[in-house]
Amino acid sequence: MSTDRVAAAHRLLLEAVDALVAAAGPGAGDGELLSVLTVSEGVARRLDRVVVGVVADLERRGTFAERGYKSATGALGDLLGWERFEARRRVVAADQVCSRTGLDGTPLP
Repeated sequence: MSTDRVAAAHRLLLEAVDALVAAAGPGAGDGELLSVLTVSEGVARRLDRVVVGVVADLERRGTFAERGYKSATGALGDLLGWERFEARRRVVAADQVCSRTGLDGTPLP
């Protein structure tokens, strides 16, 4: 993925968050506030799935090891400022939900 695509996605995410903030503004009714709450939680869960998938890809590629990290947990703590338990939760999820490949590139069960 090019940095241009990441920058465009970042801009769109910021615009969407700003729209949610506006929807939850002082004039918002109870229904709107509940909708903002449920939409926000759904988006947070989707973003967490993205993070788990990216962590799995980076582990599979050996990116963390290439950059001198002894573990993915340590890398996430260092790169993102996460506490160990937060980083470990994502690493465990990545190990469990993302497909693994063997050294020859074939998918493992």
